[in-house]
Amino acid sequence: MKVYYNSRDEFYKKPFGAVKTGTVVTFKIRVSEHKEAFKCYIAMWKQNDKLPNLEMEKDSVEENGDVIYKASFKTPSEPAVIWYHFVFESFDEKYFYANNELQSGGVGMLTDYSPRSYQLTVYKDDKSPSWFKEGIAYQIFPDRFYRGSDFELRKENTMKRAEGKDLGKVFVDDWNKVPRYDRTGSGAVNNYDFFGGTLKGIEEKLEYLKSLGVTLIYLNPIFEARSNHRYDVGDYKKIDSLLGDEDSFKSLVKAAKKLGIGIILDGVFSHQGADSKYFNKYNNYDTVGAYNSEDSKYYEWYSFDKWPDKYECWWGVIDLPNVKEMTKSYLDYICKDHDSVIKHWMKLGIAGFRLDVADELPDEFIEEIRHAMDKANSDNILIGEVWEDATNKVSYEKNRKYFINASLKSVMNYPFMESALSFMKGNISSYELKEFFLKQMENYPTEYFYSNLNLLDSHDRVRVLTVLADSRDVNEIDDDAKFNHGIDRDKYLLAVSRLKALTVLQYTVPGVPLIYYGDEVGVYGYNDPYNRKTYPWGMEDKGLLSHYEVIGKMRNNSEVIKKGNFKPLYCGEHSFVFERNYKDKKVIVVINRGIFYNEGEHIELYVNGNKAVSLIGDEVIDINDNKLVIDVLPLGYKVLEIR
Repeated sequence: MKVYYNSRDEFYKKPFGAVKTGTVVTFKIRVSEHKEAFKCYIAMWKQNDKLPNLEMEKDSVEENGDVIYKASFKTPSEPAVIWYHFVFESFDEKYFYANNELQSGGVGMLTDYSPRSYQLTVYKDDKSPSWFKEGIAYQIFPDRFYRGSDFELRKENTMKRAEGKDLGKVFVDDWNKVPRYDRTGSGAVNNYDFFGGTLKGIEEKLEYLKSLGVTLIYLNPIFEARSNHRYDVGDYKKIDSLLGDEDSFKSLVKAAKKLGIGIILDGVFSHQGADSKYFNKYNNYDTVGAYNSEDSKYYEWYSFDKWPDKYECWWGVIDLPNVKEMTKSYLDYICKDHDSVIKHWMKLGIAGFRLDVADELPDEFIEEIRHAMDKANSDNILIGEVWEDATNKVSYEKNRKYFINASLKSVMNYPFMESALSFMKGNISSYELKEFFLKQMENYPTEYFYSNLNLLDSHDRVRVLTVLADSRDVNEIDDDAKFNHGIDRDKYLLAVSRLKALTVLQYTVPGVPLIYYGDEVGVYGYNDPYNRKTYPWGMEDKGLLSHYEVIGKMRNNSEVIKKGNFKPLYCGEHSFVFERNYKDKKVIVVINRGIFYNEGEHIELYVNGNKAVSLIGDEVIDINDNKLVIDVLPLGYKVLEIR
């Protein structure tokens, strides 16, 4: 028996990709060389619940004898992820046609064993704001970006607050010093080094960010906290005194808006700091915290095995007590009160939130956050930290509803990061890269496919230049080696060349490119704390910076790149070629990851047009008889507009 089905071809599945609730989906499958006594049906599941089999009927018989079977299915009224595969039965045999080994959708495979099912995402309709989808984002770790003109004042205010208290803060005078933790024997951090970046410093560098084409700044936490990373929130409604105050924050938001730049904040709601006004383990606050008394108004937010010292923590870190998000008083404080945390910051003009560890927040809690944000300003963005495919993510044995019920509007696209880096380093083929993009395009509702926050690294990952320069497993390198590590000149030049090609990919595929501060000027480093170095003002890699300025301008000036359909065209040994088309315009992008002199590629494409004009540089290629000939060098790239 021979069988063929392609979930990306509308002859076999219509409509393509994810579909809205209540949509009729038509399936067809081609079968040849089968026995007379034959039964064909589609087995379907919704999450873990088996749905009735969908019987397929003969639709037509083609001249070569192939039989087309057909069935229609109306998607449920409630959002869900539907899994399906085809089953063929005769008198004594049973076969399955299902997803391929990459589980990427498209053409599948016939088996006689338990199959890998196809995915059908059924979602509620939703829209992400155009200003976000079409923009460029920039992530800032506030302590390490820039000391503003108010630094001495902020430092003085922080020292005053610290009088008579053990806050564990150590100020570093040398801005360019490599950060390093002082750890106790148990491995816990004994102190946190502060370099003194301020909100005023960010405001003073807004013109610089504008020169990169940035339209959105994502700030790691800015709320009062004990640590330099500030994921151990001390007070959700108070800005850390070293960074600034509410007035300096308002000034930043106002100045950014004048330049067309929005500000989003990091929402850390699954846990807090033990040193917080809510828990108050170290008595640094005047409040009665949950650690101080079982009668505290905050006591019900936490889970104590034995009060006060045995409590549920985030991943066992005792300085990060977990909260019970659906506790009414906590939900009111974060989302529902007239001056809730969400409403407080939305009123100050922020463009949205990024939710830390979204997979540890209940779906219902995220929905309440979304509702509160939309009530304040519907043109906002809510981004979730999700490290896997957000359409079928399972956490704590629950299928998450980030997109299907329209709670989030975007996620940090870590799968893009993994696939893009793997391709650039030669660990996956251009075909596998193509399959990754097509899988996301098929699984994700279109709005979300174009709203993914496409990152290459972050405060939680090794710096992209280090990844591209050094193939060693970071888990095999001790802290001293990481601390003293410097990229030698040849490796650095290789990493920069790779990064230039990689960022062209990042800026031209659907989604929002995210720059992690300093990547654009050559900052490198292993995991925390080495990936959180200060921005090297005065020591920037000007050549790399110029590249970022060029591709930022290219993206912002091209409606095709910001809005166009995505279509892979060619997968070579080292090259990946794809098309973006919008209305009657077309852009072709070529990326070559080869590094040796003989790894350039000669590519011939058939297109309608007279010439291909480079959007990076001044190259013009004539198109003769609808044939476009492209020669791309190792680590080369081209972005060609067809005219």
